[in-house]
Amino acid sequence: MRRFLVAALCALVLFCAGHATGQARTRLDVRVDAFTTQQLLSRDAAGLTDPGRQRRARAIADLNHAASVGWGLAQIIAFWWLWRSGAGARLRDWMRRRTRNRTAQRAVFGAAIGGIGPLVSLPFALVGYRVAFNAGVTDEQLPLWFLDYAIRIGLDALLGALIVVGVLFLVDRTRLWYLALMAIFYGGALIGVALAPLFPFNPGEKMVPRAVAAMAVETARAVGVPGTPAHVIASSHHSNAMTAQAVGIGPTARANLGDVTLAHMTLPEIRIVLAHAFAHVRFGDSMRLTLMAVTLFVFSAAFAVLLSDRVGFRRDDDALSRLALVATFLGLVLIVAYPLYNGYARNLVTRADRIALAATNDRANTVRALVRYADDDLVPLCDRRSVRWYFDDRPPLGGRIAEVAGTADPCPGGGSARSVLTP
Repeated sequence: MRRFLVAALCALVLFCAGHATGQARTRLDVRVDAFTTQQLLSRDAAGLTDPGRQRRARAIADLNHAASVGWGLAQIIAFWWLWRSGAGARLRDWMRRRTRNRTAQRAVFGAAIGGIGPLVSLPFALVGYRVAFNAGVTDEQLPLWFLDYAIRIGLDALLGALIVVGVLFLVDRTRLWYLALMAIFYGGALIGVALAPLFPFNPGEKMVPRAVAAMAVETARAVGVPGTPAHVIASSHHSNAMTAQAVGIGPTARANLGDVTLAHMTLPEIRIVLAHAFAHVRFGDSMRLTLMAVTLFVFSAAFAVLLSDRVGFRRDDDALSRLALVATFLGLVLIVAYPLYNGYARNLVTRADRIALAATNDRANTVRALVRYADDDLVPLCDRRSVRWYFDDRPPLGGRIAEVAGTADPCPGGGSARSVLTP
């Protein structure tokens, strides 16, 4: 009788969702729905997830990690070639022959630096797309993906032009240019996070079902952020993965729930993921992560400039052409700094887990939601121990499930969620 009522309630939620994702609940959803509370809190994580899906998830994670490494190294090599081959200097001279406007010269060079990165990493990005498409994580067709990537290249080129023009403008005007640049970066971060929910290129919003809206009000109050709204976004337009995230700060803060999440999860599970998002809102984690990223970037840029100064000038070098060399060292330093960012992100997720569990006091559905993420979104319970510390911005699902349920941790060496979820 209880299972029947849960299934009927889920059907009601999907009916009220208005514009649906077009996806019916899968056999995986039915299988996860069927677990009893006793099974969820007594079986180990490996015994709850689909073994075949987990093998695929591990293979997909390995491919994505390899593609990520190639994506980063390709850009570093391209920046090194731009400087070492003299192509950057030739581009500078070509622009000088056509215009005396120094701003135009700098803008073109910055656009070249900004655009060459995503251009040379296109093959690795394509691998990532094909892996996601073949796994069913996205339905986006290849022509549309190429269009999106071309827009991304254009935006990166524009950003590169603005950064180069802005930095060299400050260098020409003041000896304390680096302080002014830091103020711009941090100020831009604050404004960007605050206005992120209002950007016009965000996914479209859908009607929030009444049951979800009422539950969101109650959950936000329980977490400690009363009045924080929950929105349903059309995430299915670009991905079949379930999403729930905190965006904005202060008056713009909200929890965004993907329509795919509504299609797959039951109401108790939706309460869990909303509580997790509201926990991030409570501590301003969107801003914390952004400031962490900006801080690492600023220190990495300073270190990259220091390293580039240790390399002798070529005969055709000047401050403009050597920006390609600075970009090379910046990429190398960011490779080292990247796991610091991910380690910080894992800590924030762990804290959000603890707050959400304390607010909902629902261990069984917390486990059910995590198992559903593993099965539906093809997330491995445990990434390889050798790369987990570097690539993962969340604690291993297996460790999170084990900590909530009190079962054995399936991840070698344990996860960073160990002994922190108990309220």
